[in-house]
Amino acid sequence: MKSNTKIENLREALKDRECKVEKHSSVMEITFENLEDANWFESIFEDYQEKSAVSCLMSMRPKGQNSRHKFVFNVRDMDKFIKLLKEE
Repeated sequence: MKSNTKIENLREALKDRECKVEKHSSVMEITFENLEDANWFESIFEDYQEKSAVSCLMSMRPKGQNSRHKFVFNVRDMDKFIKLLKEE
């Protein structure tokens, strides 16, 4: 149940971004509906990686205006990841 609360906190931190959040064990998948939000996430990820909150970003960003932008990555510290997102 604690894990579900963290996922809800993550969704809350990303509420202003048009995205879908899915958690698979320690692997997180976030799919953004628009390019602007996907660019924002990709630009902040390296900083979050240096702060040991996340690692191993795999980006699936197809070309085309109506494409979804999916990111799959490992979560090392969900609380820290959520805190960093809320500070943005």
